[in-house]
Amino acid sequence: MYAHISGPVLWVEDDAVVIAVNGLGLRIRTLPSVLSSATEGTALDLYLHHIVREDSEALVGFPTRDQARLFATLLDVSGVGPKVAIALLATHGPDLLRRALVDGDETLIAKAPGVGKRLAARIIVELGDRMSREAATEADAGMKADPDRDLQGALRSLGFPAREAKEMAAVVSANASLATAPLADRLRAALKERA
Repeated sequence: MYAHISGPVLWVEDDAVVIAVNGLGLRIRTLPSVLSSATEGTALDLYLHHIVREDSEALVGFPTRDQARLFATLLDVSGVGPKVAIALLATHGPDLLRRALVDGDETLIAKAPGVGKRLAARIIVELGDRMSREAATEADAGMKADPDRDLQGALRSLGFPAREAKEMAAVVSANASLATAPLADRLRAALKERA
């Protein structure tokens, strides 16, 4: 229902900002980094996720669409509510979180407040392959001809710098058994090599 908001900050609360829109003040939960930089009277643009429950409604806002989409994806996992999803994004950021999901790094994911080893494992089981496929699909959509460039693109979409992605792709390409493997397999091999 709600997708974006832009307006002046009326006040900042512990876990939310109140933004003025057409005479209304909308309370929007957001990341600690947004809360720390928000000041009364300054304009703020947030991409929204509208949560409707039987007994309540809430708006959660993020500075980028990517963060809002990843937040919605995290909510698909059983046991992950808005508070945990915000904690995951606040602790790791979208790029590192995606990389941890693809790598299956339970220890890193469990560093977020409210996330134990069991929940971290469940998040990886439910989202790890999905994140790997999305990274591979992004690379496939952009570059079809060169397998190394495809792999580099997938690694860059996971947050690796271009130089590091190139080095990782070169290591995978040096392995003859992976030279003609599907991109998803090459991506997994690159990430395992990095770990």
